[in-house]
Amino acid sequence: MENKTNDLDTLVNKGYFLDIGKILDVSFLTFKKSFLYSTVGFVLLCIISLFIFGGIFGLAYGFTNFTETMLQFETLSTEPVFMLVNLILSSVISALSAPIVAGFIHINHLAKTNQDLGISVFFDFYKPPYFKNLFLSYLLIGFLKSIINIVLVSTDLAIFDIVFQIVIGLFSVFTIPLIIYKNLNYIDAIRIGIQLFLKQPFHILVAMLLGVIFAILGLLGLCIGIFFTFSYIYSINYAIYHEAVGFEEKSIIDEIGIE
Repeated sequence: MENKTNDLDTLVNKGYFLDIGKILDVSFLTFKKSFLYSTVGFVLLCIISLFIFGGIFGLAYGFTNFTETMLQFETLSTEPVFMLVNLILSSVISALSAPIVAGFIHINHLAKTNQDLGISVFFDFYKPPYFKNLFLSYLLIGFLKSIINIVLVSTDLAIFDIVFQIVIGLFSVFTIPLIIYKNLNYIDAIRIGIQLFLKQPFHILVAMLLGVIFAILGLLGLCIGIFFTFSYIYSINYAIYHEAVGFEEKSIIDEIGIE
């Protein structure tokens, strides 16, 4: 992966051009090649998450009074201790999921460059040197999201929470790609990612909105279709990075030398 930020400085200072049509072309191209692997990865992620969340819930509240605890959630959600525990857990879980998100994005790069695809790619970024910065970036982002949620819930403004979650998501659209493709640390990835987003906020918003709409269409197929369409969000994310920042072309000899 690259370790230079000179080209990023140019993009931040002078801006860049985005074409929604090209973003869609790239996203559909990579999605068609990778969606079967992404579907299997998403199913595995759901199963693993179910066991993890179920285990945490059981340890925290007990396995015998599940129904009663769920009925008390609305009351518990305003309790300081519950809010603190929720803040910590949601931030850590968000951080632990970052390498998997990186895998969903990277499988599109493998598809775009005609490389071998596999389920293992979703877990590749738990290895150094990527895990630390991926974990810390999403820990910080998850912490910010949780803090905003707590503030809005406490002030009876929870209805605006979704707006802030979307805004934070848009500001962080470049964070993971900058870490795994530019080898940036989490602070620089977040900072430069925000600056890049602010150069083309409308185009990125429209592209991500189209990605979400396509993903939601999977719900029309008795909700099962979401397993097949969910990963398109990450295809759009990759396509935005591909068109905004791009990749340094390498010859076959260069690639052999790297390997």
